[in-house]
Amino acid sequence: MDAQPIIGATVTVVGTTGGTQTDVNGHFSISAAKGAVLSVRYIGYNERRVTVGADTKINIKMSTSMQGLKEVVVLAYGSQRKADITGAVSQVDLSKSQGIPASNVGRLLQGQAPGVVAKQTSGQPGQELQVEIRGNSSLGANSDPLYVVDGFPVGTNVGNSLNSNDIESITILKDAASTSVYGSRGANGVVLITTKSGKKEGSKLSVTTNNGFANVPDSRRVHVLNGQQFAQFQKDVFSDKIRYFQKREPLESEIPEDFRFPDQTKTSTDWYKEILNQNAPFSDYNVSLTNGGEKSSSYISLGYLSQSGALINTGFNRVTARANLDGRPSKYINLGLHLSGAYSWAKNSDAIAGGFGSNIVDQALLMDPREPVYNEDGSYNSYIGGHDNIFGFPNPVQRLKEELHKQYKSNLTANAYIDVKPIKGISIRTNINGMIDDMRNHDFTPSTIAGFNSPPPRQTRGGEYFYNGLNYGMDNLVTYTPELKDHKLEVTVGHIFQKNTLNTGNATGSQYPDDLVEYVSAANLRDGSSGMSAFTIESFLSRVNYSYKGKYLFTAAFNREASSRFGSSNRWGSFPSTSVGWRISQENFFPKFSWLDDLKLRASYGITGNNNIGNYTSQSNINLSNYVLGSTVVDGKVVPGKVLPGATISSFPNINLGWEQSKQTDIGLDLSVLQGKINVTAEYYKKLTTNMLLNVEIPAVAGFGNIITNIGKLQNKGLELGINYRDKYGKVSFNTGFNISFNRNKVLEIDGDRNSLLTGAFYDGYNISEVGQPIGMFYGFKVLGIYQNQAQIDGSPHNPNHIPGTYQYFDGNGDGVISYDTQDMVVIGNPNPKFTWGWNWNVGYKGFDLSMLLNGSYGSQIYRAVEMNLANIDGVFNVLTDVQNRWRSEQNPGSGKWPGSNTYQFTREANSKYVNSGNYMWIKNITLGYTIPRIKNFFDAKVFVSVDNAFLFTKYPGNNPEINAARTNNGNDVISPGRDGESYPVPRTVSIGTRINF
Repeated sequence: MDAQPIIGATVTVVGTTGGTQTDVNGHFSISAAKGAVLSVRYIGYNERRVTVGADTKINIKMSTSMQGLKEVVVLAYGSQRKADITGAVSQVDLSKSQGIPASNVGRLLQGQAPGVVAKQTSGQPGQELQVEIRGNSSLGANSDPLYVVDGFPVGTNVGNSLNSNDIESITILKDAASTSVYGSRGANGVVLITTKSGKKEGSKLSVTTNNGFANVPDSRRVHVLNGQQFAQFQKDVFSDKIRYFQKREPLESEIPEDFRFPDQTKTSTDWYKEILNQNAPFSDYNVSLTNGGEKSSSYISLGYLSQSGALINTGFNRVTARANLDGRPSKYINLGLHLSGAYSWAKNSDAIAGGFGSNIVDQALLMDPREPVYNEDGSYNSYIGGHDNIFGFPNPVQRLKEELHKQYKSNLTANAYIDVKPIKGISIRTNINGMIDDMRNHDFTPSTIAGFNSPPPRQTRGGEYFYNGLNYGMDNLVTYTPELKDHKLEVTVGHIFQKNTLNTGNATGSQYPDDLVEYVSAANLRDGSSGMSAFTIESFLSRVNYSYKGKYLFTAAFNREASSRFGSSNRWGSFPSTSVGWRISQENFFPKFSWLDDLKLRASYGITGNNNIGNYTSQSNINLSNYVLGSTVVDGKVVPGKVLPGATISSFPNINLGWEQSKQTDIGLDLSVLQGKINVTAEYYKKLTTNMLLNVEIPAVAGFGNIITNIGKLQNKGLELGINYRDKYGKVSFNTGFNISFNRNKVLEIDGDRNSLLTGAFYDGYNISEVGQPIGMFYGFKVLGIYQNQAQIDGSPHNPNHIPGTYQYFDGNGDGVISYDTQDMVVIGNPNPKFTWGWNWNVGYKGFDLSMLLNGSYGSQIYRAVEMNLANIDGVFNVLTDVQNRWRSEQNPGSGKWPGSNTYQFTREANSKYVNSGNYMWIKNITLGYTIPRIKNFFDAKVFVSVDNAFLFTKYPGNNPEINAARTNNGNDVISPGRDGESYPVPRTVSIGTRINF
């Protein structure tokens, strides 16, 4: 192959801070004296050093570096060359995330690594993503991974306190061999985040800006009836009942005037459109200063993010600051201090995926479209509906403008370390970590806001909720790395301590004299409470990494950990792991191919624990309970006695409550070919979780309904494949990465005779987890069709209340009768995907580059619970436009999907008609950029245009196929996946950004 010019290679004079970059022809110019040494660097190539001679023209030929194999990867309490890794580890290429407006770290994980699923379940600004690594492995404890920032295990989320612009690298640990040193904290996988630090090359000032706007595309909107269509719908519902029950045509005079003449409907309000904030602005500004030398280095940054929401009068703002200071006072000592702070303030809606009584997005779809937003005098039309059998709702525009749902958060994190090498081969390191996390919610609802079926004025309500968290700990590690000829050995032992304390409080107020003062202090009736909870983890860890001639690789680790969350008899748990690797391509007997760089086989086995069950669950809890003492009866009347404060035991203790354990096997293959142009990683894993932490029902005679104990088994297994390719064709560079993951879970055992767990409600949908089936299967009536006449009803299993136009349900228990309860319900759908995938690619030509990120899911189903209301045929709500094609009569059967309106029974219970395909492909981001060549060794710049959440391809009728309503409302609910209650819409964001380096 002919030599091709390298564009953008960095050329510096060794020993100085100045430098330049090669242009589109590979040319460069730099001032250097004779005898000076030039350093030329470019990603994917070995560094070349050339001594300047008398000739002013120098031809430099670069060689590929096989960098992927030599690259050092950050791991748990240390690092390793990529070629030496024996566990299941993935790295996130952050260069492919440039241009993504990410206020949350989870956004950077979408589609980037096999086995990692990050769902944007809500479009509300500042909302965290739901992240799972290799699926859900428990029925009782949550499945969130552990986040470790600069060695500090901060917990199962990083919130919005970490500025993504400050992140240098992200590594994901997936198998037990990689995570076992974190004990219980790493049970669901670990996300290792390393922030930027100073470089020895000198100083650099970077300024980045990103400004844009967001809109909700029409394709992601749910369409309901307009004013005239709704009036016609109301008239038809009224008339159809008379035709069926009275066997006659309705008289015009008996049809309510409210919808007697639909074509005369004057008002048609699109309530969903009214609450949208189209062209919502977005801004992100960051400034960073990097400085470094032989003795010290620093990275200092400031950031400001402002994001208006897709719903009016909602938004998120954040200010961040970071100072990473590292020193090397001598060759024996390294020390550092990393400080970061964040403060955010947000205006939220209540648009979590709740029911029609509170969720403002759902309400906007359900309310009467014939009502205006404003009265003739310009005041709000405060109560929508509430007449002629139509349910009443508060005006959603008024709610978003006048209700207050403010949230304030602050975070301060400190991480200090000292690393001493007293003798050759010995390193002693101490990390001291601390984090203070504060949040305050401020809520206020004035008397002018209506309620569900409750017109104003109503009681003014206010509330405050706060928490203060303190998370601190210390790691003490000793590492021994002797110098051996053909052997490489690293032995680490350590002691880990971490404590997390949470103080909470709330205050509520009502009976305000007016709406002028929004604080609880102005209320005549006030109530409040406060509390504190804490848990402690202590562990002793050991790990050995060994390799022989870089061919035979071995790692073994053991972690002995105690958690205060468990019973006094079972607080300590043991978590061993081992892994081996064989770089078979390095063997003399292995055939030598010019195209093969490296082939490595890996296998690992380990045990991890899980303690994510909350605090004090092993102890007997006490609730306040007053008692009236001394009541008497005088002349037939009860004379109350004295009220005495007291307490009662509310739960049984369980001193034997212990660790939920997962035993995991992983087999992997790593392949590199064509001088690192193609890299392939394939994994198979199997995970068996035992002693799950679950609530068990106990006899009522005990005085309590249930107790948390260790029961049950769950299996998780899967395949993962990741392929990366990069090459250069003339002046065109190309790189792409594709990953795909197959995960299967199965419940093997629950609790003796009890072989299932059922969650949900009759009119809201059920999930069931039962032995032999995956977690959280949809459960309900299986719809066989719609009864057209009485003869069909009589000829099949039915209920006495069945009439023509109702759903025909499958006789689940085979008794010949359809019961109006759960007896005939069966599994009707599966929320677990067959596979998930991600694909990113980048094309560069001269100074231009175009990148795209896609992700998707196939084989899952979604239970669209909101359709129980949006397809409610009673006429109390507005409905989907598709409902116009419902069953009307045997002669007019409609599309066959929606039942008739003559009865509510057997028309909207939990059933299979609400189960939809959850398949989707989402082009998450498209970015086009242009890099301006370095000007006079002073600065270089890049400008880019980005489209985020660009295009969604799906047949799912809702606005977001990544929805997970139950877990959005309750982060610990991992057994009710796949329900959709119509949450805050996810907008498309278009932005223009710049990055300038001085």
